[in-house]
Amino acid sequence: MHKYTIELHRAMFTDEFFEVYKKYELAVHKKEREANQVKRFLCNSPLYDSHIEPKQAHSPSPFAGSKIDELFHEFKDEGVCPKAKGTYHIYHRIDGRLAAVGVIDICRSYLNSAYFIYDPHFSFLKMGVVGAIRELEYMRLI
Repeated sequence: MHKYTIELHRAMFTDEFFEVYKKYELAVHKKEREANQVKRFLCNSPLYDSHIEPKQAHSPSPFAGSKIDELFHEFKDEGVCPKAKGTYHIYHRIDGRLAAVGVIDICRSYLNSAYFIYDPHFSFLKMGVVGAIRELEYMRLI
């Protein structure tokens, strides 16, 4: 029996995300990518909720360097309904291993499915279809 879980995170670069992205881009698009490309394309979103105060850097920082990015997004599961609008990553895990990531924009009146990547190891599971269904289910919740 396998365990399938989903986590919702603020769009944020992690090494784990980048490894899946590199594998996906090479297998599907036959292109090699660098970290700065994925940061710019899928992690550094201009979307934000102006009603939420941005986090300010503190000294000493209460966050571990690998748990927060240059936009002050903390890497944590945001739960089903995040407090702020913006760009998020939906992590799909199988037995704890990152199998796929959906990139979505949660806005005031709609949800935009921006991009979807998966580890080619899990291509037999049709993760793109799974991701689309989960995003449709999520739209009904928010």
